[in-house]
Amino acid sequence: MPAARQLIYEVFPHQKKDLLLYLLSKSICEVPALVFVRSKDTLHALNTAANHQNLATENISGNKKPEVRDRALKRLKDHSIDVLFTTGSVLRESDLSGIATIIHFDPHEIDGDYLAHIQAAVCEVSTFITKSDQLRLDSLEKLSGENLKRCLAAGFTYDKQPRLIKTQSKKGHSNKTGSKPLQHKKPKLKNKGPRRTTGRTRKP
Repeated sequence: MPAARQLIYEVFPHQKKDLLLYLLSKSICEVPALVFVRSKDTLHALNTAANHQNLATENISGNKKPEVRDRALKRLKDHSIDVLFTTGSVLRESDLSGIATIIHFDPHEIDGDYLAHIQAAVCEVSTFITKSDQLRLDSLEKLSGENLKRCLAAGFTYDKQPRLIKTQSKKGHSNKTGSKPLQHKKPKLKNKGPRRTTGRTRKP
């Protein structure tokens, strides 16, 4: 049995970032913490937000040189930084032993990665689960061979309903093509000219 606890945090998508920052800033999750995300946009957004919470952080993705990744991981292990944000596959071949907490901000994609994480973490491996991730949760529990503990962060205000997030174009317009709606287009007038006499007569 792995030493690390396996925990599930069920949360609405719009509150994932707030919950993560709460867990880290309130020391509910022990540091040093390694946080796995899927996209670079999420990576940079979380890193910036964590800095605003006075957490010492770094982030690494696939475009970083191996020596940069190794240096960042070393700084995490020796407690020079509190949190390291990374995309899923970047540290697949790295030694993650000695890290207090590993957090999957998005559910893992490769089972072997998750198994390696629960063997490496000292304290716990946590996974954020939204309603759309329920199938992933089922497969995760089958992989673990147990029903994983659902956790609520004490003191965190959970919303009762999900929030719909509307996306807009860069200029703030919902019409991305920039073309006018059909109802506002004026019909094109054709210049037919004078009617020509063909000499034909209509049938009675």
